Amino acid sequence: MLALIGMGLGTGDVSAGAIDFMSTASRVYVERYTAVVDQQTINSIAGMIGKEIAELQRADMEDNLKETVKLAKAEDVAILVSGDPLVATTHHIIVDEAASQGIKTRIFHSSSIFSAAIGESGLDIYRFGPPVTIPYWSEKYRPASFLDAIKRNMANNFHTMLLLDINQAEKRPMSLREAIETIQSAQKQSGMDAFGDETRLLIMGDVGKEGQRIIYTALVSAMRLENEFHDKMLAIIVPANPNFAESEAISKFQKV
Repeated sequence: MLALIGMGLGTGDVSAGAIDFMSTASRVYVERYTAVVDQQTINSIAGMIGKEIAELQRADMEDNLKETVKLAKAEDVAILVSGDPLVATTHHIIVDEAASQGIKTRIFHSSSIFSAAIGESGLDIYRFGPPVTIPYWSEKYRPASFLDAIKRNMANNFHTMLLLDINQAEKRPMSLREAIETIQSAQKQSGMDAFGDETRLLIMGDVGKEGQRIIYTALVSAMRLENEFHDKMLAIIVPANPNFAESEAISKFQKV
């Protein structure tokens, strides 16, 4: 059997059922290329299950996926992933591959940035449009298409969740400064005006963890908050026109 196990948003979010499964599994792996997972969390889980946890590389989950999944034909294999296992499409591909090989799968769900951030924000989950990822730019890769999705959400009066890219070379999440600079550069390159200086942002750092930080501020002021969100995993929400209850909820995060 192949089990996908959600680590949630921090140490302690792994379910008791998942701990039991890993304790008896022949192999336990962790996948860290789709999200930043700190070593302390991995070490904590390893201590609870009494065995080492090996790291899967990107090639193991893409080019060599058939071989990775095949390991679960004759033994129980667990793969730890950040958040909730089936939120990322990457992990649906693993389940599909297992099915094609006749291998049973089991999913251990956990907390996700989507449910946690939206819940903590106080905004209505039914008013969120499609989420958007702010990508890292390179010399030959400078996409601005994410602005289109944001504008469509705004036009429909939908809130937008912005997810930030991961620096794979440095194994760290995109910083607040990098996110704002990418947004501004994309607007300049494309001529699109999805954001103005006074566009309000709900900046959320380390949601669901001790030390969680949430600030509601204008884009023009966001750069000054870099130090407050240093080394935190970030999510940013761009609220549409909030209703009365939502306005009350986000007002407690106000910062000029």
